[in-house]
Amino acid sequence: MPRLRTLHFAALVVSVSLAAGMPAHADSVRSGSGFAVAPGVVVTNAHVVEHCRGLRVLHGEQARSGRVLAIDREQDLAVVQTGLPVPAVLPLRAGPALRLGESVVAFGFPLAGSLSREGNLTTGNVSALAGLRDDARYLQITAPVQPGNSGGPLLDEGGNVIGVITAKLDAVAIAKRTGDIPQNVNFAVNGQRLERFLQDTRVAYEKRVTDRQIAVADIADIVKRAAVRLECSSSGEPTSAQAARPSQSLDPVPVPPAAEGPAIAGQAPALADAERGAVIAQLRVASVRTPYPTTSPDLRALTIVNDSSASVYKVTVGWLEVPSARCPAAVSAYRGRKDVYVSLAPGTTTTTMSNFPATARLFCIVDAALSPARSKPAAPRDAPAFENERPQAEQPAPPNEDHL
Repeated sequence: MPRLRTLHFAALVVSVSLAAGMPAHADSVRSGSGFAVAPGVVVTNAHVVEHCRGLRVLHGEQARSGRVLAIDREQDLAVVQTGLPVPAVLPLRAGPALRLGESVVAFGFPLAGSLSREGNLTTGNVSALAGLRDDARYLQITAPVQPGNSGGPLLDEGGNVIGVITAKLDAVAIAKRTGDIPQNVNFAVNGQRLERFLQDTRVAYEKRVTDRQIAVADIADIVKRAAVRLECSSSGEPTSAQAARPSQSLDPVPVPPAAEGPAIAGQAPALADAERGAVIAQLRVASVRTPYPTTSPDLRALTIVNDSSASVYKVTVGWLEVPSARCPAAVSAYRGRKDVYVSLAPGTTTTTMSNFPATARLFCIVDAALSPARSKPAAPRDAPAFENERPQAEQPAPPNEDHL
């Protein structure tokens, strides 16, 4: 069976997951990638964070400690909790079913200390819907990946997560055996396995239907806000890891009994900020449905309409547990609020999935984040643009040789 080459220094000296040439017993640092699926919650590979005694989560110039909450070594997935304020979360793809040949985007922080500290993006296609020997856990992709990409998100053309980058075929070993060099044979844990892992560990996450294509440059702006670099050191305080099906992991998302009466989509209230408020007044939740009322009564599919002439990449949805004819003007009047990341060009509609209390009955847009370059209602129709993060100072030395 061809050897899988995991993007992790334990398997490859070339990987900057550990300082090159460092003996196993010495203090060392390895790095990998990850991405936020909820505030303070980061997904990555198990092989990136296991056996860490010290774990740091980095985004831009900010860094905070991390704590491993759950690991599934068989699926090569892990959840890390951190106090780092990551600006965005990435939704999982809610549908349609992934097809062979679809375009994909991979993002991560490969070869730290050698390549760009702002992250690297590559593109490719889904070349197979299974891994080696039809392993159903994986997708095979052609997007180039390097050591350090491990744990990074694999996105579709709508900017939704369809997998977690995990491994590549060991081209040198295959070339020695066959005399031919395999090209662009890389693997990601598929989105279904990721979603099952998050459910098993009781982690809240968002889902969104891929109903339109987004320019790759705009996907880059979105993913940079949610992607993080992870540094695992062999010194420092140990991290706390639990099995994938722990008796206690993350605090469970409460699922209250469903109340009677349908959910209501409300019109946005007028805000004091005239510039942004004029746009928010033209954003509305057109419909709300509960796609899985028996198994997931808190998962709602919201159809959001942008009747303004501005591009919107985030809306804040407020909800009430009692029906009302109008949305309250005071934001404090809502029972709760939640940020939902969207991709709404002027005059477009999107459907996104997110968890809300099953008792929520009225949904209103109470705030929105506009593209900085298109913040005025009169701005031309365009896709979102986001501020680039500044690079983080690096510590690891560049890699030297590749031991197979």
